[in-house]
Amino acid sequence: MNKTSTLSIILLAGIFVGYILGINLTRDKDTIPETLTIEKHPLQDETIQIGYVASSNDAMWFTVPLVEEIILPDINEFSQKLGYNVRFEAMIDSADDQVAIHLEKVQSFKTLGLNVFRGGPWSSMAQAALSYVNDNDMLMISPSSTSPLLAIPEDRLYRLCPTDLVQAPVLAEMWDSWGADAIIVFQRGDSWGDGIYNLLEKELNDRGIVIIKRIRFAPEVMEYSTYLQLMDELLGEAIEEYGAERVGVQALTFSEEVTLVTQTPDYPNTREVIWMGAEGSGRSQMMIDGGGGLQVKLRMFSPLMVPVQSWKWKSLEDRFKGLTDLQADFYIATDYDTLWLIALGILETGSTEASDVNEIFLDTARNYWGASGWVDLDDNGDRKIGSVFEIYGFTEDGFQIWGQCDGAEMKVTWYDDLLIEAGVVRPGSD
Repeated sequence: MNKTSTLSIILLAGIFVGYILGINLTRDKDTIPETLTIEKHPLQDETIQIGYVASSNDAMWFTVPLVEEIILPDINEFSQKLGYNVRFEAMIDSADDQVAIHLEKVQSFKTLGLNVFRGGPWSSMAQAALSYVNDNDMLMISPSSTSPLLAIPEDRLYRLCPTDLVQAPVLAEMWDSWGADAIIVFQRGDSWGDGIYNLLEKELNDRGIVIIKRIRFAPEVMEYSTYLQLMDELLGEAIEEYGAERVGVQALTFSEEVTLVTQTPDYPNTREVIWMGAEGSGRSQMMIDGGGGLQVKLRMFSPLMVPVQSWKWKSLEDRFKGLTDLQADFYIATDYDTLWLIALGILETGSTEASDVNEIFLDTARNYWGASGWVDLDDNGDRKIGSVFEIYGFTEDGFQIWGQCDGAEMKVTWYDDLLIEAGVVRPGSD
């Protein structure tokens, strides 16, 4: 091979490597490059603010340390390894349990230029803010909204948990396997409560379980005596017809369930039957702190999806427990993954603009294994269905797992030995 051929090969190889590495080659009269200009990352040396709206003031005491002492340090450590010197911070605020306040926080993020944010923790909050988000080129990532009414293609909401299309049949199967004949459904009058009820009604009817009454309450209500009086009368009649062990209450509630339960002693029939909750309410720390032990007899059995067991989940679980003395759950894991995906979208696009991040968000999520497992989103931007749910409920010492549901086969297994030890009758075990 002559010298001219060798030089040509070297030049071609250099140009190819420069293309792969993203290096601009400045050529002088088509000869050997004399200067190399390496472009900086568009966000080099910047500090990026991410908006974060917590659902309530009660959640802030563990939210702030979770974000500031676990999630952001992990993200920033990774970012530094990339050599961009890009740091992330979070602007954390609370919606104070109010849909209108959540929207105000979203609007303030827009004013501050925080267009990609963690929000919509409740489906009602996500729904109320979605039009504003869509119309103002924002991107809302929710770790916990589940209403099927928000399964909308090509909107600006992504949700890192499955919708109630799976939770409703799980709840119905829990009641059926328990051995219930009739239940009262007590639900929030919002998009989440309405969405899950519409699904649950069909699932219960298919299993031959009677809905004694659907009681729908306004989320802002804080006094439940009128509702409890009605429940007490209806439950009394149902107990006479079916027996107390085959009657129950399905509560589709959030933090208000603490106040509800503390008002039950004046209505004895409400305390003679088993209650079931939704989305892990059977392990609520707020109930443990504020329920005065009244929750124990009701049990509040409720399903919660199980994070895939991995080193990432175990690390989060251990650190969260050490930091807050609380047990991490699926929604703590999705919260962790929410901020990670926002940061990755910004880093990969080199942009904080929602339209840029939105272009790749589905692909970024579908290629991400997080603390909650593989974040595989469907074409609506919602998490695909997981396979295993654990059934939590209260005990004298706090809460424990009382059973499990295989979401793929829709089969519930109750831990009858634990139930018997606690003196709980499950008529379906006969």
